[in-house]
Amino acid sequence: MRQLDPVNPTQFLKSAALGALTGIVFAVVLVALPGAALIFVVGVLELPWDLSWFPGIFTIMTLGGAAGAFFAVILFIKDRHVPYVEEVQDFEEESENDRFKR
Repeated sequence: MRQLDPVNPTQFLKSAALGALTGIVFAVVLVALPGAALIFVVGVLELPWDLSWFPGIFTIMTLGGAAGAFFAVILFIKDRHVPYVEEVQDFEEESENDRFKR
């Protein structure tokens, strides 16, 4: 197993914060805006639907931020243990050698 570099706490916190902000944006776009449209349509059409089950915006943003931060932390930890850099063949080295052989 390869030697792990020490964790930079600032980078870890930046990753979690960026994940939280991304989660908040996704929660607002994917949950809050369609929910607001549903509430608007129910109000305009005067439908007798009970929408008390729909969470408030603070709850939606909190859950989205927590989920985004958790996902970013999981990816941060995974990237430390399973690097995504692959060994690839150097094609430039072969082409330079072929050029000098002529």
